[in-house]
Parts: sequence; structure tokens; C-alpha cells
Amino acid sequence: MIKSGAFRSLSDNEYNLIINSVPLVAVLIAGADGQIDLKEKEWANKIVKIRSFANTIDLKPIYQELELNFSSLLENTIQRFPQENENRNQLISKELSQLNPILAKLNIQLASQIYDSLLSYAEHIAKASGGFLRMMSVNSDENIYIGLPMLDPIFFDDSDE
Repeated sequence: MIKSGAFRSLSDNEYNLIINSVPLVAVLIAGADGQIDLKEKEWANKIVKIRSFANTIDLKPIYQELELNFSSLLENTIQRFPQENENRNQLISKELSQLNPILAKLNIQLASQIYDSLLSYAEHIAKASGGFLRMMSVNSDENIYIGLPMLDPIFFDDSDE
């Protein structure tokens, strides 16, 4: 693990929680309906791969680190939590809520980028296996978590710079 300059103020545990928040969000959203299907896992992997080279300069290191072993990290995250979705989702929500004080330590622009990235990731996972031809629809179970209500919203307007 090599923390870039933007993350040097964080402890290793804090930085690891930011890294691990991505598979946590994938499991939370994909498993909200009670089952994590192959399509959701594949899409979770694909998004990490895309973001490892097509992302803001500040977030690229996070996704590059994730890309190295995302499949196993995702599987380990799935195995670490109970199979029963309500209990699993409560535990993951609690773990993700630990990001709030960590993000508050960061520059507001970077914290906002992380927050927006996780929201966007959640939406992509939710749309991976629903609706017409199993694409582009969010089911009611996923809809509860798609806005990541356990995280404090962080807004940064680039025009304010």
C-alpha cells in the first residue's frame, strides 16, 4: 500500500477503510435483494478496472490499488459477512459509517470526490442486474441503500475555487 500525498495525513487503517469501502459498497448494493449474482460481481470488477485508468488524479491511486486484487477482495468481503441480507446490510452500513470522520479529515474537494465516486459506484452496481433485459433498473431493496444513507453527504462546487 502506497498512500499518495493527498492521503498521507491518514493512518494505514483509515486509508484501508477508504480502499475497502469499494467492495463494501459492492456487497451492500448487490446483496440488498438477498443474492449477489455473477453479473453484479462482473460489473463491480469492470468499474474498478475502468476507474483505475479513467479517474481524477486524486482517486486513480485508490482504484489502481483495488484493481490489483479486486476479485479476491470482493470474495473475501462477501465471505466476511453473514449470508442473511438484513444482518449483512446492517453490519456493512455500520462499517461504512466509519468513513465519516475519515473523510472529514481530508480536503473537502477530495472527500467530495470519494463520496461522489462511492455514490456513482453504488448506482452502477444497482443497475447491473435489473430492469429490461436485466439492465438499467434499481430494485426496491437496492433503492434503500443506493444513496449510501450511512455516509454524511459531502458537496464541493468546483466553481467556488
